[in-house]
Amino acid sequence: MIRTRIILAIIIFAIAVVFVTPVFVGPIIDKKITALLNEKYPDLSIEIDKVRWSLIPSRLTIKKITISSKAEYAGQSVLNGKIATIQLKGIKLLKFLFKNEYKVEEVIISNSNLEGIVPLKDQEKTPTLSSFDLSIGNVLFDQINLALKDSSSALTLSVKNGVLNIVDLKIEKLDTLLRLNHLNFRAEQIQSVSDDSLYTYTATGIVYSDTLKRLSNDSLSIIPNYDEYDFTARHQYETDWIETHFSHITLDQFSAADFYNSGNLVSSYITIGKVDMNVFRDKRKEDSPKEKPAFQEMIYNYPGFLRIDSITFADGQITYTEHAEKATEPGKISIQGLNAKIYNLTDDTIYKTQDASLIMIAQALIMGKGKLEVSLNAKLFDPLHAFSMKGMLAELELKELNPILEPNAFMFANSGKIEKINFNFTANDNKATGKMTLLYNELDISIVNKRTNDTSGLKTQIISFFANKGTWDSNPVPGEEVRVGIIDFERDPTRFFINYSIKSIISGIKSSIKKIPKKKKTFLQRIFSSGDEKQEDASKN
Repeated sequence: MIRTRIILAIIIFAIAVVFVTPVFVGPIIDKKITALLNEKYPDLSIEIDKVRWSLIPSRLTIKKITISSKAEYAGQSVLNGKIATIQLKGIKLLKFLFKNEYKVEEVIISNSNLEGIVPLKDQEKTPTLSSFDLSIGNVLFDQINLALKDSSSALTLSVKNGVLNIVDLKIEKLDTLLRLNHLNFRAEQIQSVSDDSLYTYTATGIVYSDTLKRLSNDSLSIIPNYDEYDFTARHQYETDWIETHFSHITLDQFSAADFYNSGNLVSSYITIGKVDMNVFRDKRKEDSPKEKPAFQEMIYNYPGFLRIDSITFADGQITYTEHAEKATEPGKISIQGLNAKIYNLTDDTIYKTQDASLIMIAQALIMGKGKLEVSLNAKLFDPLHAFSMKGMLAELELKELNPILEPNAFMFANSGKIEKINFNFTANDNKATGKMTLLYNELDISIVNKRTNDTSGLKTQIISFFANKGTWDSNPVPGEEVRVGIIDFERDPTRFFINYSIKSIISGIKSSIKKIPKKKKTFLQRIFSSGDEKQEDASKN
């Protein structure tokens, strides 16, 4: 009988603990959490509507958290928002209340909506993340919507319909950096404005799977916030206005946690479905005296470990617009149907002692017509940043180039066709040298008046006449062998790799079409040469 009473008493006590404890524990936890948060963030007012504690299963639910900035702390930082619920599962109540040991199996944060002005840029002194050790087996933000602006610059960050899952989260006491081991995330849209207000970056349809080690997103755009001339007017020197749209991007064998923790960018291959790029440069502005790094230096200077085995651009188009110094309007050139592959993009220092090269192979259509093929080979960690380039261009009517020739080179192609160009050159920090074979016919050009864009004036017609007289109208000339042009161009250290390559190719084109005047023979040379000619005739007879 006594045993029965003891067992019954235990059952009644257990029932009382299960059903009565939440009534008393909830308010205690509510006060503790509210005090903790307001102590950590004194400039914010944090209110909690309800706190519920369940012993079986062990669960703490916090409902309707409202965050707002306190009036007495009004200044640059303003934050407002709501969180629907926060659930903590698998938490030990007594340790949580009396020993400040925060070990939780799972945390689910639902419907987070935050907006305001807060510090987003790196601060001189990084604040500690926590005054206690925190260990959570799994953290899930099941719905995130953010709209934040930096308190000291134009930098903004917004997230629309985001989901973030962090596995095995650990924060040690006084930590200033949050290190992640495993995470998964997705978002309908992530958008940011650069701290100088010049560009807006937008990514849509982002999905990352830690299991697959794959990051994919539907689109990525980089959009200037000012039109071409307004943008360049904001810079002292020549600068590029660049508008870019990428679609269907995938990074395979990529660790988002490693990238977050240390900036390491490692991927077995990256695929980009399509790229659309528009570039504008105003040549009427002053040249920058600052030297541009070689593209290899830009790779080596990446702040983390970089290794991408291959990058594929399946399709794309690039339009380059340039306003020449004395032109009344800008010129334009474009390529379509871009297909490119890049191999072995890395800053791995092992290649300081082992031979390896970055390789690029690309095909495209110049002005949608001329077939272009280019390949690049650049040895990694070469002290002179040497590279070699070879390529081919075929079947292009010169008239197709008038949109860039007329406003920028002040010439107009009346006729002429490039049958084929083959070029091959090597270049380094100092100079590019190589050869070019340019096969063309019926070349006829007119010089354009820089002020009026007219080709019919008497002066411009005279200049056009002598310009044509100074160039071969075809290659090969009937009855003669094919002329081989010489690529010879000294690098301008204030220009980037693309400009260096194009100017090197242009030097070969000039060498191929320009007539080299024959040197006049002196009186003695004519006498001796005539004597040599007579001896040759005698030997033939």
